[in-house]
Amino acid sequence: MTGLPKLTGSPIQISFKSQLSAHRGKLLATEPYKGTPVYGACFIKERRIVLESGLTNRPSLLRLIVVHELFHFVWRRLGNRTREQFAELLAYEYEHRARGELGESAAVKKALLRRSDYESSSGSWRDYVCESFCDTAAWHYSGITKDPTFTLAQSWRERRRAWIETNFAKGYNC
Repeated sequence: MTGLPKLTGSPIQISFKSQLSAHRGKLLATEPYKGTPVYGACFIKERRIVLESGLTNRPSLLRLIVVHELFHFVWRRLGNRTREQFAELLAYEYEHRARGELGESAAVKKALLRRSDYESSSGSWRDYVCESFCDTAAWHYSGITKDPTFTLAQSWRERRRAWIETNFAKGYNC
C-alpha cells in the first residue's frame, strides 16, 4: 500500500540537521564521533521531528524514516488495548521463532532481547514492540517495496499487514 492513512492532530514540525547521533539520551548534531549515528528522532511533547540532512539525497530512505517517526506520535495515542494487541502479534511471532524484521530499528532491538525480557514484558520488550510498530507502519505506508532491512518472512508480513489495515482503515489521531 502507498500513502498514509488519514492522520489528524496538531501540526508536527520537521527539521533537518547534519551528522545526527544519540548519546546518553540526547540528540546531538555535528558531533560525528560522539554517540551512535541515527537517521532521526522525534520529540512527542514538542511535536517535532529532527532528521539527518543526508536523507535528502536518499528519497526512499527519507520516506521510510519520516513515516517511522510519524508513527511514534500514533503509538503514543493508540491506547493500551491496541498497543497490547500489537504486542500479542509480536509475542506470537516470538513464540514461533519468526526471524527478521521490517526495519533496522526493530531489528536492533529484537537482536538484544532475552527470553526474560519477553516473559516479563520488560522495558526492552516494550521498546522493541514500539520500534517494530513504527517500522511495520513505515514498511506498509511508505510505498517502498524492497529494502535490505525488510527481512521478515512473507507469511509474517501478511499478518502484520492485516493488523495495520484493520486498525488504521479509518485513519488515526496523532
